[in-house]
Amino acid sequence: MRSRSPHYLSPALAAGVFLTAAAQAQVNPFRGGPGLAPEDNRLLFESVARLNAAEPTQVGHAEAWSNPQTNSSGTSTILRVFHSGGMTCHLVRHHIIVAGQPPGHNYRLTWCRTPSGEWKIKA
Repeated sequence: MRSRSPHYLSPALAAGVFLTAAAQAQVNPFRGGPGLAPEDNRLLFESVARLNAAEPTQVGHAEAWSNPQTNSSGTSTILRVFHSGGMTCHLVRHHIIVAGQPPGHNYRLTWCRTPSGEWKIKA
């Protein structure tokens, strides 16, 4: 994943966006704009966790989130399932709509299940 394309998060930003719950409120994936509220981040991360936990992992499976208080929302959809480095991975398109911002933003991240069973972003 290279930062040259606006449709991909840089590995550093991706790691920052998808941090632990304690750090979520401090992360703004849309620098320069209002971005997601802390509750939006929580809802986004919960939807990604549901998507990653679903068995079997299937192309087209999606999880949505919506915050009626901020009018922000999003959907994460599995685009491709594959193996890499002995791990099950899937390419996910995260479509995020931030209230008051231009039309939604798409981010593509590859998530892989580590040997310990955790899903991590592949850099």
